[in-house]
Amino acid sequence: MSRRPARVSPPVRALEDPSLAALVVASHPLPAVTGGSALLDVDGRLLAIHDDAFRVSWIDRASFAVTPLMLLGDGAPLAKPDKPDFESAVRTPDGAVHVLGSGSTEKRCFVARIDPGNSVALRHRPALYRAIQKALGSGERPNIEGAVVVNERLRVFNRAAGRTPNASVDLPLAALHGREPRVLAVQLFELGTLEGVRLGFTDVAALPDGRNVFLAAAEDAPDAIADGPVTGSVVGLLEQTASGVGARWTRLLGGDGRPSPYKVEGIAIDRNVRDGWLLTDSDDPRVPAMLLRVELRGFALPRVEAP
Repeated sequence: MSRRPARVSPPVRALEDPSLAALVVASHPLPAVTGGSALLDVDGRLLAIHDDAFRVSWIDRASFAVTPLMLLGDGAPLAKPDKPDFESAVRTPDGAVHVLGSGSTEKRCFVARIDPGNSVALRHRPALYRAIQKALGSGERPNIEGAVVVNERLRVFNRAAGRTPNASVDLPLAALHGREPRVLAVQLFELGTLEGVRLGFTDVAALPDGRNVFLAAAEDAPDAIADGPVTGSVVGLLEQTASGVGARWTRLLGGDGRPSPYKVEGIAIDRNVRDGWLLTDSDDPRVPAMLLRVELRGFALPRVEAP
């Protein structure tokens, strides 16, 4: 019996919202972290994902000490054609962390599972990325940069490049465990531009109330593999509204109130939704990632006073 094709929803147009603000209030260089590409809060520790190595790094939030965890071999940085391009991470209800490659080349289709005891299982999952590529419909390979769990679904976020759009793609959560990677739904997004350069998703984090906070960067690159000059980054919200999915964002500002030059690729939000952490990627293996403390305004839901 043939399956119905995944439902593709019309593009959601994101708007810049002056009621939102994201301000960098502190920065901490991480000499042991290069290619910072995603960030996850795991029981009070931060997990930094590297796009240039089979390695992740645990970060102590008080001392900023870094403890590496090897996913394969010695975890050393690799040349661009050989790197796994891990770009997103998600924690499933069983407590395991899953680290996903972008899928932008055949070598970038690895998924790593990290169990609570730090045991690692690494799998090459090209079928998962072929299913996503087919659903996006551009003919180009996907470029997965963020992921969240929504009930029994895995929702991954594709970063626009070439003809491939910004989009979220829903699959059964069991696809992470090797089950059939069937696409359930696709939501397209038009995030807008910064100084004429198209914004593309770089990470997404789930909030306790069901909303999502996203990062997007404006990088002038022709495809998912090439690097290019970065105009800036934004921090935004994805939320359900009366008319469907809504998306709005604010430009990331430095401590001087000017637009931040950083390309941010990882985000972890405090439970108060008023503060968080960002991870930068310079696309230069000689330059370490920066861990940024960010103050958020307008992202937390208004408090409702008891009668």
